[in-house]
Amino acid sequence: MRIFFAVAMAITVSTAALGADAPRSYSDARALWENTKGSSEYQTYASEFAQYNNHFHLDSKDGCYTLGSEPVGLMLVITRPDGAEYALIENVLSDLDTPKAHCFIKTYRGLRTKVPPFLPFVLQMAMG
Repeated sequence: MRIFFAVAMAITVSTAALGADAPRSYSDARALWENTKGSSEYQTYASEFAQYNNHFHLDSKDGCYTLGSEPVGLMLVITRPDGAEYALIENVLSDLDTPKAHCFIKTYRGLRTKVPPFLPFVLQMAMG
């Protein structure tokens, strides 16, 4: 599989309840990911997301891999709109500004997904 999921959970529920803002830059999202990537809650959610991704072939459905050979790092910022049944990939941040990266951003931004254990939740992905 060309996708490698790393661990990442944004912050604790109590911090989210206090109104923690979702990260708006790749470096901010990466910092959240670095602080939380080892948690068992993240591991479980990342595994479930990988199954969802693989079932629907999300990484390959838009032909993004054909747009370049460079590896693309992504940080998926997952939030939950008030009252919503599902979470939302509110933002997708990339370490590159290339057509391939933009394609993956378009693929994942706006997708509804299972509510993660903590919000905001940052899921790191590496696209080959």
